[in-house]
Amino acid sequence: MRRDALLAAVIAPVAFTSYLLSLGVSGAMGDARTALLFVVLLAAVGVVVVVGHHLGLLTPLPVTTSLLLLVPWIGFGPRLGTGRGGVAPDSLVAPDFLVGVALAETVIVSLAAVEYLALRHPRVNDALDGETGVGSLAAGVLYAAVIVGFSGLQFRTFDLETVGLAVWVTVGLVLVGSVPVYVAVKTGRLSPAAVVGAGLGFVLVVPSGDGLSFGALYAIGWLLPLVLALLAAEGEARLRRMHAGDSSIRA
Repeated sequence: MRRDALLAAVIAPVAFTSYLLSLGVSGAMGDARTALLFVVLLAAVGVVVVVGHHLGLLTPLPVTTSLLLLVPWIGFGPRLGTGRGGVAPDSLVAPDFLVGVALAETVIVSLAAVEYLALRHPRVNDALDGETGVGSLAAGVLYAAVIVGFSGLQFRTFDLETVGLAVWVTVGLVLVGSVPVYVAVKTGRLSPAAVVGAGLGFVLVVPSGDGLSFGALYAIGWLLPLVLALLAAEGEARLRRMHAGDSSIRA
């Protein structure tokens, strides 16, 4: 293994542990086997980032950084802070943190594999429209993670209904975050990204109450903002055509 990969394998657990400690998580390591799994998972994340960099991939580093920062706030595992659902984990290696890190690593590896295939295989490149599609997908993943993290949703059980809701919310929010970005890049229409950006802003600033928060409703009803974003794109296109027609008449 390359020296820089070994260095990343050492730095990643230290960096993430320092981040959790800064959030007030207890430094207790708990069960030795769980602690070892915690370190191994994070070391593997560091190695994936370095390997991806050497392969010329652009997504592993920013996606890794963003997702690991969001792990304590996402719907799987402890939700830190004093707000709705806030907890104070008594150990760095609480199993729920491991779930969050494992999910983050799965997403990182999956995105890296998609980007690698897009760079190496013409058919995949054509299907995704090259780096535009990969970048839009990465933006969608981060968008979904932020919305879930600040929505108030927590998926504590693994029954069929909860898993189905988690899949519905996650896949839908990835679409909401990626499709408008792709449309904006390919067509120059800014309104779709503005619509979903406004939704993100409301999720972040609107306080959560005792019932379903605005963020939870937004996450579950993701189809509405996606449709609104696409309608905004169509409306912007028509306005531009009308404006172009007026300009040609005047000329």
